Amino acid sequence: MKIAVHYPDAIPVFSWAPNWVKALEEKGITVIKTDLRTPDCIDKIRDCDGIMWHVFHSPDDKHAALRILPAIENVLGIPVYPNYASRWFFDEKTAQHYLFKAAGLPAIPSWVFWNFDQAHAFLKSCNYPLVFKLSVGASSANVIKASNYKEAYELIISMFFKGRFPQVRLNEPQKLMPRRLKDIKLFLRRIYYAIPYIVKKQYPPLPPLQYQPEKNYVYFQEFMPDNTHDIRITVIGKRAFGFTRDNRTDDFRASGSGRICYDQSRIPLEAVKTAFEAARRCSFQTMAMDFLRGPSGTPLLNELSYGYLAEAVDNTPGYWDSNLNWHSARSRCEYLHVEDFIECIKTGKPSLL
Repeated sequence: MKIAVHYPDAIPVFSWAPNWVKALEEKGITVIKTDLRTPDCIDKIRDCDGIMWHVFHSPDDKHAALRILPAIENVLGIPVYPNYASRWFFDEKTAQHYLFKAAGLPAIPSWVFWNFDQAHAFLKSCNYPLVFKLSVGASSANVIKASNYKEAYELIISMFFKGRFPQVRLNEPQKLMPRRLKDIKLFLRRIYYAIPYIVKKQYPPLPPLQYQPEKNYVYFQEFMPDNTHDIRITVIGKRAFGFTRDNRTDDFRASGSGRICYDQSRIPLEAVKTAFEAARRCSFQTMAMDFLRGPSGTPLLNELSYGYLAEAVDNTPGYWDSNLNWHSARSRCEYLHVEDFIECIKTGKPSLL
């Protein structure tokens, strides 16, 4: 068996690729380490039995993978890990909104509008507060609570008429005068680029990482009060790992807080059951699923991401199997990915549930 692993020269720090290669080699699999973004990528992998690519949040990675992997998976018929069913809504919360509805999964009520007038009409009749999110972004970036109509209206004006760049802390107050060296440098840079724009209409360079602005849609969720933490269930094949993340100080957001708790008594079994059911209905090979408790205490899906931090899952004391039986055992995510993918290739099944 021969499996190609996307392995660029500048590999990201948290990439699964190095451990995928180790796990594959330990199982006697022939590994082709290659950058799938090179011009001859299709010729390099044409005779492979499988492809593994840990796609990251960056627009570069997402842009390339969206165009390359479907050709491999759908035209060449070569299995890809993670599969399309696990990837297509990655780092796209608006897509997850439609997935939750289509699959009939218990999720936090949310609304997506592609038209300003419809969004505006909604704001006049909805209950506040609302949670505004950009479709892209991780670690609670681009998430803000709109406490009233005025705040929500300013957000839809921004989204439909101005646009926003991702990965900017939307809730940080803007200072008229800079107070820190970092602010001074940013202030001077803005002046530096403003002059060519005024004189020649020459736009300043785009941000180096998240350079694609978000515009002409708006995404709101119902605010879930009284949640001091969220619940993350990560499904890998027939296993579910769980931990909770406490909110930041004086904040409603938990993602990216770094306050991980592995006390399994905090994890409702209902969340584990829902995570397995979501994986079955949607053919996920692996998925991190974030839950918040609704008004009645029921765990409701908040967001999904296949691109989770492996170390956080590796530190869990055990896992539940698909029959909800607990197993006390430490695991390594990337080794489980490889084990499951090899079985999927051999059986021809898209996922193991």
